[in-house]
Amino acid sequence: MGLSIQNLAPSHDVKRFSCNNTALDAWLQNTSRQHQQKNLSRTFVLVQDCAPATIIGYYALAIRGLTLKEALPQTLQKSLPLNIPAMTLARLAVAHSEQKKGYGELLLLDAMARIKAAASLIGGSLLFVDAKNAESAAFYARYGFVALPDNPLTLGMRVADLP
Repeated sequence: MGLSIQNLAPSHDVKRFSCNNTALDAWLQNTSRQHQQKNLSRTFVLVQDCAPATIIGYYALAIRGLTLKEALPQTLQKSLPLNIPAMTLARLAVAHSEQKKGYGELLLLDAMARIKAAASLIGGSLLFVDAKNAESAAFYARYGFVALPDNPLTLGMRVADLP
């Protein structure tokens, strides 16, 4: 079974995607394409090569507004200016029927690689993720993301530390 991660395209069946999280499902189905058309974010989908319309999982990347250095954990504050430009892993979800198969990790590592490549072209020293719940926050923490002191569901990582 060959897998690929592709830019979201009209041929991808967003309406049948379900990860059992209403907000994540609705965003993919109703908002992702609008955001791409308006250059607000980019969505990438994981598909099987033999069934390229069926979305196994997805993630979205976006630019994040300036973040104040003082809002960061001490470990992320080193050598940064007062306001930090950053990027966001805005969404990440795997279809309910495909969960617990390592696809979340595959999507996260692909997102990190794209962020690292983008940062080498345009700059950007941090990658943030806004976890939907404590379980999701724990998932990101396993990959080196650190929770912000005032919001444990917002986590960050230095781009220089991305794998």
